[in-house]
Amino acid sequence: MAVYYQPGYRPSKCKCGKQDCDCHSSIDCRPDKIISNCNNLTGASGVSIVAIGETITPRNIGSLSITGLKCFKRPSIRLDITAIITLNAALAVDTVITFRVFKRCGNEPETEIQSFEVAPGIALVAGASIPVAFSICDHNICLSQCCTYRVTVEATAAVALAAALNINQGTISALATDLC
Repeated sequence: MAVYYQPGYRPSKCKCGKQDCDCHSSIDCRPDKIISNCNNLTGASGVSIVAIGETITPRNIGSLSITGLKCFKRPSIRLDITAIITLNAALAVDTVITFRVFKRCGNEPETEIQSFEVAPGIALVAGASIPVAFSICDHNICLSQCCTYRVTVEATAAVALAAALNINQGTISALATDLC
């Protein structure tokens, strides 16, 4: 029979037949430090849909910097990103809107850590809105004092369409804690 323990607990070496014996001793896993930060996305107006195979120029929609990370032993950062996509023109069934999240720590080169695709799968009319929300857990932290996260958006379809999308009313927020 397999035995499973909740995170943060480990079996002790006591004998569990006694009334006053606790068979599981708690591991002190309370974080010493917590950092939170948030920014409104600057958004992007008039994002064009690029034909598949053409050169894509992503549009920046926001960034967030987190400082004080050197104080953590094993930092874990959760990013939450929300936005509303509003359509200036009708979208084709094959339209894919891609959000990319990049990270730069200190003077290191910027790297893409995650991407998310929004593909409605149906044709949408001008004036429609699409809410977007996604989260990322970043455990691959550098030893720098500061990390900056940047979010971009791009859109592709079989046929190009100029100034088809607006990305607005969004936020990027972060919560940094120590992993146990």
